[in-house]
Amino acid sequence: MPYMRILLALILTALLGGAIGWLIIEDRSNRLVWDHFDAVKHGRLYRSGQLTSDQLTEAIASLRLRTIVSFQTPSPQVDREREICKGLGVDFLNLPMPGDGFGQEAQFRAVLKAVDDIDRRPVLVHCARGTCRTGAAVALYRFERDGWTIDDVSAEMKRQTYRQGWLPGYVFNMVRTRPNADLFEPQVVYDQNLPKPEPTHASAAEIIDHAHH
Repeated sequence: MPYMRILLALILTALLGGAIGWLIIEDRSNRLVWDHFDAVKHGRLYRSGQLTSDQLTEAIASLRLRTIVSFQTPSPQVDREREICKGLGVDFLNLPMPGDGFGQEAQFRAVLKAVDDIDRRPVLVHCARGTCRTGAAVALYRFERDGWTIDDVSAEMKRQTYRQGWLPGYVFNMVRTRPNADLFEPQVVYDQNLPKPEPTHASAAEIIDHAHH
């Protein structure tokens, strides 16, 4: 009957709307994926948005993290993260700064100090979404430790959904050094895959004839 079809359509629409709403809530709560998670340099520096308690615990275990850096302002969430790190024997560093990422130079250099210390890494840096504050910290690392250009850094920040375009120049003004042998460790790969030439054997007569010509 027509009204049964209408009723069925309304029920399906309601269920679909509920499912979409649930997915949106889960996504905004970072329960579906690790928000803006990425490896800056495997085994040394990672970045993300705010992780849930379970996600943070899993990240510490799977990546063997030794230091967690949060740029979030003081809150119960920060307190909980601090407790998790204490319970798991991981260093926790809270460097509160504005959400736009224009923090103090000393704060960003505290991150470099942690990453440079072999006993404190791997390090995970994060803010609320992993874009501005986290992006600024990673930018300084790219400039001073990896020797990236400002264009390369800008491209990476854009890939991480930072769109304002101001931070790369702001962070670049803090740069004082360039990579050196102690901090920059290039991973050189050389696979000799070309076929080796076959050895040649010439007779004495051929050698003498070649010498005469």
